[in-house]
This record gives sequence, C-alpha cells and structure tokens, in this order.
Amino acid sequence: MSTPLRCAATGVLWLLAAPPAPAQFSDLQPGRNFPTAKVEFGSNRTENVDVGDVDNDGDLDVVLANGGDFGDEPNRIFINTGGLQGGTQGTFSEQTSTRFAGVPDDTSRDIELADIDNDGDLDIYVSNRGSNTAGQPSRFYVNQGGLQGGTAGYFAEDTASRWGSLLSVPGSDQVTGGNAGAWRDWSCDCDFGDLDDDGDLDLFHSSYGPSIGGNRPSRVFLNDGTGVFDELFPWADAGADIQNHTMDLDLVDLDGDFDLDIFNSSRDSQARVYINNLYEATTGSTRLFTDTTGASLIGTGSTLSGTSNYEGEFADLDDDGDFDIWMKNYANFTDKILVNNGTDANGAVLFLESNGPGPVMIKGDPSVDENEIDFLDFDGDGDLDAFAANFSGTNWIYAGGGAQGLIGEYHRTGTSSAGGLYPFAETPSTGNGGTTLDGEAADMDGDGDEDLLLANDANQPNRYWENVLGVPDTHAPTFLRTSHVVGTPATPGNTVVHAQINDNSSYYVIAYYAVTLTYQPGNVSVSMFSQAGQQFRAEIPGSATSYVITATDLAGNTGSTGTIVILGGGNPWTDLGGGLAGVSGVPGLTGSGPATAGSANALALLGAAPAAPAALFAALGPVGPGASFKGGTLLPIPVLLQIGLATDGAGAITLPFVMSPGLSGVSLVFQYGISDGAAVKNVALSKGLQLDVP
Repeated sequence: MSTPLRCAATGVLWLLAAPPAPAQFSDLQPGRNFPTAKVEFGSNRTENVDVGDVDNDGDLDVVLANGGDFGDEPNRIFINTGGLQGGTQGTFSEQTSTRFAGVPDDTSRDIELADIDNDGDLDIYVSNRGSNTAGQPSRFYVNQGGLQGGTAGYFAEDTASRWGSLLSVPGSDQVTGGNAGAWRDWSCDCDFGDLDDDGDLDLFHSSYGPSIGGNRPSRVFLNDGTGVFDELFPWADAGADIQNHTMDLDLVDLDGDFDLDIFNSSRDSQARVYINNLYEATTGSTRLFTDTTGASLIGTGSTLSGTSNYEGEFADLDDDGDFDIWMKNYANFTDKILVNNGTDANGAVLFLESNGPGPVMIKGDPSVDENEIDFLDFDGDGDLDAFAANFSGTNWIYAGGGAQGLIGEYHRTGTSSAGGLYPFAETPSTGNGGTTLDGEAADMDGDGDEDLLLANDANQPNRYWENVLGVPDTHAPTFLRTSHVVGTPATPGNTVVHAQINDNSSYYVIAYYAVTLTYQPGNVSVSMFSQAGQQFRAEIPGSATSYVITATDLAGNTGSTGTIVILGGGNPWTDLGGGLAGVSGVPGLTGSGPATAGSANALALLGAAPAAPAALFAALGPVGPGASFKGGTLLPIPVLLQIGLATDGAGAITLPFVMSPGLSGVSLVFQYGISDGAAVKNVALSKGLQLDVP
C-alpha cells in the first residue's frame, strides 16, 4: 500500500503519543533514606554551596560562600577525605587556611566551580554584594594545578588579571579605573556557560543593585580563551529589560537550537527570558540576546504574583525532550512549573504555567517561603525528584512520579498528596529546620545514590544528609538531541558537534559526566566540552564521515547515540538493527531518497505478517536506549508520531513522503510495530531506522 506523508517543521512536528511508562519501585526504604543530618561544613551565614572535584582525585569536594547580608566572612573549602587523602570517601576536612591561603573575607552570595582557563582543573568564582550603599568586587581564584604548574586543589586569587575590558561599568564602580580590571557590584548568582559557542566558558554576571533595588544591569563577559573576561556590550536588544532583582539565573538551550539562552528569576519583579541569537535570530536583532519576556511569559499569562521569587531551576520535568522551569514562590509563596511549549513564529519560547489540574503539577505545596529547588533521584527509581530549601522552617523532598507512570507529577513526601506512594517525609527528624538558603545534591560518598548538602544562614550548622539507600544508580544517561554543523564561519575546516544529555541528576552533576565522541574514519576519540545547560561540544575534522557519542555518569552507567552519519557524500539513512521476530523473522525497514528539502523519499517495510494492522512510530533522534515494549525494545522514544497503517498481501508497506523545509540538521528515528500471532506478545517490531536530515 502507499500513503503520502509530509514532515512539518520542528516545534510543530508531531503530537506526543508515547506509551505509558511501566511502574518501578516506589520507595525502597520508606522514611529512612536520610536518617541523620550530619554537621560537616561548619557554621556561618552561608548563602551557597557548590561541589566539584577540585583536586582531581575522583571524589567531590565542597566550597561555601559566606557572609551575605550579615557582612564580611571567610569563604571555606572542605576536602573529601577519600581519593588522594587516603581516608573515607564522604567525610570531609576543612582546609581553608592552606588551600584558600590569603583569601579575604567577603559578603558573598554565590560560589561557582568552573574551569575558566581550560586546563583541566576547577577554578572558583565568588559573587559578592557589599553593603547596601557600596558594592563589592566579585573575585576569581585560580586552581594552581594545570597551566599554573602547581598542586591541583590549591587556589590563588587572580581577580585583577582575570577581568579584562569594561565597556559599560561606570568609572565610580571600577577599582583601578582605565575601563579594565576589577569592579564593584551587588550580585547574587553568576553562572558560567559557553554563550558564543567557541569552546570556553563565558560569564553571565547578574545584579540586583543596592538594597535589592533592581536598578543595576546584569552583564555578559566573554572568555578570550585564556580565562580573561571582556565585557560584551550591549549584549541584548535595545528594548530589553536588564535591570532586575536577580537572585538566580539559568543558562540553558530553551528553544532547541544548540545555543545557550538565559532564564532570569527576579525576586520582586517579573522573571525574564533572553533568547540567544547565535544560531536562530528571534526578531532580527544584531545583539547576542533578545528579551522575549513579553511573548514568553507575559503573553501566556505565566507572570509573577507577589514577591520572593528567589529561584527557578530547569529540567525536563514532563519528559517531552525540552527544558521546563520550576519557579519558587511564583504565586506569592506557591511554586509554579513553567512548561516549555515550543516557540512562536518569532522564535520566542512560550511557557505555560502549570500546577494542576493537568499533565504537570506540584502536589502538596505547603505555600511557605522557600528559597531554592534542586533536582536529584533520592530513591533510585530513575526519575527526577526535588529538594526544596525552606527559608524559615522544614525542608521538603518532592517525589517525582515518572517511574510510577505519573510523568510530570511531583508529590511532597509525607503527605496524602503522594497517593500513598511516599507516606513518610523522607527527611531527617532532627537537623531539618532553621534558614536553609541553598541545597546541593550529588553522590558525595561514592555509593551510587545521591546525598544532600544544606547551606544554612544565621550561624546555623551546615548539614550533610547522607543517603543510605544502598542501591547504586543503574540508569544510563540518554540524549535529548544532537546536531552537527560542517564548516562554520568560526571553524571552516571542522565539524562542530553538540549533544544535549538527560539523566536522573541535576544539571550541575551532569556537567561532570565523561562524554566522548568517536569519529570515523580512524576510530578517533575526543572528549566533549561541557558548555553548561546539560550540553556538550566537540570539534572534529571536516573529513569525518560518522561518529558515535557516549556519556558516562558518575556511577559508571553509559548511554550511546548509535552511529550518526555526517552528510555531504554519506547516506542519510542508518540501519539501527534491533527488532522483534514475527512469522517471517525480524521485519526489515529501509529508507530511500536524499532527504533534502523538497525531495522525494520513502520508508519501506518488508518481511512482516501479511494483511496485518501496523503502527509506524517516529521520534526525534538520535536513538537512545529505547523502552521495553511487547517483549522487545521500542527505539523511537519519546514517541512523537504514531500512524496506523496495514501491510499488504506480501507483508510490506511503502510510505512515500516529501521532505519539507525547516528540518535541516534534525535526526529522526523510525520503527514499525506489526500485529503478528507468531511474535512473543502478538506484536513484531521491525528494525530501527535513523534519518539524518541534511
């Protein structure tokens, strides 16, 4: 039989029609995952905690930002005593006096671990606020390993030489003058990411102004490749609002075009969305970013009610392949999830506010003043859970329902809202209260489950909640999407490859994954660069014909893309194998045609049961691990298209289609399911097939 099919552009491609996820275990240790709240990280006015392997010995260390509104305090470093220290992983030793020697006390709100000079070790950036009337410089501390030729894990301040040219900073805020060097500001959150896609980490420096007045601009600084940061100005379109009450921001590709956008939370005013124009112009702007808040949030009715929106955190919360945002206190003290609903005709990402009834919801929100949200998989079932840091009271854990088939539902544990799945609060009975400003989730003791670190204000002890689940993570990373561009203006002789990774961990843990690209010919492997936002980058020779990407998480689980063909002489169709045998064995699936815009192409199923109902499944590629289906593995996951068809008398279907413009660089994965009494569960599966659109 022959049925025409026309592909539409990405963003309005297909309606989600994925089979329901099978239920897994709900809670292996009811109420006992976090039995105690250890005091491991001292007592200060602690605003922020970050984790990373500062001494390159294979375990995660801890740094703290202290001071905040109180005044100048020392920032601190705690070294994991496993690894090179020869002790027990998951216990910590404060080594501030030696590893932070000479570091001044500051009024710090944020501390970030980032390899600013691309030498293979983590450096430190501290965001400072100063007083209500006088700002304070934020500071760089460079790891003395790598290019510095010293010992990894020891730091020296290098603030003066790491700030390059200043274009918009008033002379009165410059420390040395001359439109270069350190400068004073009032800042909370500053994040590093490869904003211009050149293979190094740039800096988005947020500001909220004196007395949190929302009257100072946020700024963008581009890395010159050596770890010196020069201001880009203007960085946004002329109509952009860049003066906000910014307490938090996220760098993440919101519109699926592989450049990093910005989602900017604002404590006392409307959150902002800035779309990166590097690869997909939004409104014809010549600036790097366009403020699309009017369309992205205000136009959809997804606006702030009240104040105290301290933070937003991104993740794929509804398992549909794009990034959503969990907003703290977005409706007075009620949290909201802003669901990514694709882009409009001008490229603005549209966010729909969802908190039930509907496919995405937070159940059991106590509507109290909470400060921060972090994602983790505390119960090891493969989906994302959430930890909420409470500004003055009990911290909560929300259990994700994905493993139970309740995708997009987040239930506060210890309440009836969990439907009986999580009747216990899952948090320690002691050491859970006070003023928690930040949480961080990562496997600190190397046992395969994720622990929690709490940063507490007002000289309350900072806490370490050690997860004693005892069941290692066995869930491999998957790939949301990949893309390759041959011969860009910046790299005319190379192919630039991007990969966006998803897993049951937060973005800052995924940033530490080992992601490797192996290309042909030659079977050459290169490490991919972590750009932020769960995105990785590599450059390979323009002569490469195909590649495979693997991602290995911190528990050692590895996911793969399968082979991806680089077009320009190669075949756009890739046989993925797999399948489930029926009456004539595993049905075959082949593709023909160049897949260029306007070209004639065809999918051909053969060797299936004759005159049988069939369903064609399709998804955005590259292929991931798939999902269990009728005794076999369904490769196109999440399913974005399902077409009901029937085989002819010979057990075949030929499906011609014309490729519409707008899909260049997209990968598509196809597979048939065919009714077949000879199959294990009366359904045969064809081989999988991947199409890489030129």
